[in-house]
Amino acid sequence: MDLIIGRMLSRCTLLLSLPSIIFSSISITFSQNVKTIEEVKNATSEVVHYINLIDKPNKLKKSKNEATSLYNSHFNEKEDSLFDFKSSECQVEEWNNIYTDSIPNQERHKEWAEENLGIRKYLYHDSFALLGAFVYTDQIIVTLTAENQFNNTVYCRYYDCRRREIPDQFETVVNPESTVFCARRPGAKYISISKNLEEVPEYSIPIVPRIQKPPHYFTVCMATLYGDEPKFLQIVDFIEYYKLQGATFFHIYLRNVTDYDRVLLDDYVRTGDIEIIKMHDHHWRDDFMWHNAQINDCHHRNKYFSKWTAVIDIDERIEMRSDSYKTITSFLDSITDPNVVNLHFKVQWIIKPDNTPARYENEKQLIQEMMFHKYQNLSQVGSFWNQPKCIIRPEKIGIMTIHAPLATYSGMRRSLVNESIGVVRHYRNVQQRVFAGALDRMMVHAPFSISPIAQWIDNWLTEKILKRVKWVYDVVDVTCDQKQRIYQIHGGLNASCWLEQQQKKMN
Repeated sequence: MDLIIGRMLSRCTLLLSLPSIIFSSISITFSQNVKTIEEVKNATSEVVHYINLIDKPNKLKKSKNEATSLYNSHFNEKEDSLFDFKSSECQVEEWNNIYTDSIPNQERHKEWAEENLGIRKYLYHDSFALLGAFVYTDQIIVTLTAENQFNNTVYCRYYDCRRREIPDQFETVVNPESTVFCARRPGAKYISISKNLEEVPEYSIPIVPRIQKPPHYFTVCMATLYGDEPKFLQIVDFIEYYKLQGATFFHIYLRNVTDYDRVLLDDYVRTGDIEIIKMHDHHWRDDFMWHNAQINDCHHRNKYFSKWTAVIDIDERIEMRSDSYKTITSFLDSITDPNVVNLHFKVQWIIKPDNTPARYENEKQLIQEMMFHKYQNLSQVGSFWNQPKCIIRPEKIGIMTIHAPLATYSGMRRSLVNESIGVVRHYRNVQQRVFAGALDRMMVHAPFSISPIAQWIDNWLTEKILKRVKWVYDVVDVTCDQKQRIYQIHGGLNASCWLEQQQKKMN
């Protein structure tokens, strides 16, 4: 009780210490000598309102009634209640009016820390590098890109809608790596992390609500995109394939792609299919070293956002093999045991000796280059422990790694899916850009055999890929004369093709 009273007094002290605000009076005059609404409506030229500050309120030139009696006919007498607030005010929604003194599972987190679960601590960050923040009913979770802060004591710093700090910080630790669990504070819209209460924290980031029933049933996280191989065809194949499998939203983690590839990604953002999370901070690391931070953020970003989430790479396709389950969601619908929190899929590798094309040329080229058409040389099935991939229940997982959960809050840590139900097709590029031993590991699973995907998936996927790619890249052109007309409308400019034509005529 003393703690609560102390906090209330500190808040009152803060409010009393705010400087008083003095509002000046305003006078309104008009550009025409109009007196009635009818005169305003019937005026042959515009009636302008002149708004001026008055230094002394008691010397108004017009009475209040006279100054405010003349409105245009479409004006309202009262402000819409949605906009009846001042610049200094912050409205606190009912769901955001929660105060907590602790975070869930603190003792379990402490036990995991004592066992060094979730520790990596190999990069050289001297700051936290905040990536995302998500508020749930009982806590706020902040994800970091730093990977060297394990079990360090830190402070959660809260800010209102105007980014003014709420003076009620919370002491916690970084555990597991790249994760900070914070208590909730009423009205908190932004958050940051600091090592102590004296230092200036990093830029605060918005807190994303995860309060209501999850809006999605099955979502997919694509591992960080990077490297010099063109990706537009792999991206559209990935997204359209998993949409066929029942996914309704995608989190795409981005390090770098070409401008041409980015146009496609931005079009999926436009239509509400994906969210792009840019993987960047102001500390060095090689492009392939973002995977752990990406997995951790994907895990927490999908808590109470989706019931099931697949955590996979751009070159991986979870393929259902049973006649009982044609799609991933039909398989997920069959799982009623709440203790199944991680579906663990074996892998089959496909030799991919070439890069995918850099640009769309025509339908024939695109159909020939589609990965499921061009690459069908499939290995034998790997073991359960050889680079498996997972579909998880995010809210039941405690610590997530690239290939499997490390700890759970409830349920069985591994539920092994038999290959007769489903496997992962992994289109492995053999050009060995980063990991020199990848090809050798794949070839251990020989012999390989030609194994096309199911025909109904082939037909559906070919149609959807063609439709999306043509929508984005098959730009409808116009004649040079039409271009010249448009350029002339825009300030008397000339189209380059028209200038070339004139030059040829002169020659």
